[in-house]
Amino acid sequence: MTQSMQDTALELFHCAIQRADPAAAVAAQLAAEPIAPLAPGGRRIVLAVGKAAVPMMRATLAALAEPPAAALVVTNPENLTDVAGAEVIAGSHPVPDQSSADAGARVLSLVQTLTAADQLIVLISGGGSALIVAPAPGLSLADKATVNEMLLASGLEINRMNLIRQALSQLKGGGLCRAAAPAEVTALILSDVIGDDLRAIASGPTVAPWVRRPTLARFCRPKASGTRSPLRSKPILRPPKMSARCPLRKTS
Repeated sequence: MTQSMQDTALELFHCAIQRADPAAAVAAQLAAEPIAPLAPGGRRIVLAVGKAAVPMMRATLAALAEPPAAALVVTNPENLTDVAGAEVIAGSHPVPDQSSADAGARVLSLVQTLTAADQLIVLISGGGSALIVAPAPGLSLADKATVNEMLLASGLEINRMNLIRQALSQLKGGGLCRAAAPAEVTALILSDVIGDDLRAIASGPTVAPWVRRPTLARFCRPKASGTRSPLRSKPILRPPKMSARCPLRKTS
C-alpha cells in the first residue's frame, strides 16, 4: 500500500520529536560517555538549568549509580514539576525577575561550597539566560531586565544577544565554572541555536567568552528600539577571564 503524504508527514514529525527528546539525548550521551568517578571524599552535585531541565535531570539521576549529594533544577514556571531526588524551583522567562535572581543566588550558594575533590554536573538547555541571573557587581536586577528587554526588541540574533548578557552577569560566559572552582565541571548542553555555539546556549555558563569590549559595544547599538541601556552597564561590557583553576570537561 502506498503511504499517503499525510502519513509520511506524521512519521517525519514524530521522528523529529523523538530525536529532540531531552531525556533520550542525555541518556544516550551518558551511556556513551559515563560520568567520571568521584575522587575519594568528594561530593557530586547535579544542576539543571533551562526549559528542558526537568527531563534532563531525571535522565541523569537515573544514569548515576549513586544519588548525588545535591540536585537542583531551575526551569520556567510552565515546566515546573516535581523530580524525585531533586529540588525544583522556577525562574522567569523570557524577561528575568526576582524569581530569576533568587534562583541565581541559590545556584551560586550551592556551587561555591565545592572543593577540588568535588564534581559538578551541569545540564544546560535553552532559556537559562533568563531563568538564573546574578547581575555583575554594580548592576541591579532592574538594570539587567532593562537591557534584556532592549535586546529582545533589538533584532539582534540570539548569539549576539547572549554575548552581551554574558558580560553583565556573574554566572554567564563561564561564570558558573569560575564560581565552582576548583571542582571538576562536566556540562551536558542541549543546543537550541543554529550552529550549536556553546557560548550562545543559555549564554554559556560553563564556556569562556571570547569577544572584546569594542565588539560588545557595537552589538549594544539597538536596531529596532529607542531604549537606551543603563549607564551602569556600559563600563562592565568586558568579558572576564576564565580561571585556570577550573578543570572543565564539556560534553555537548
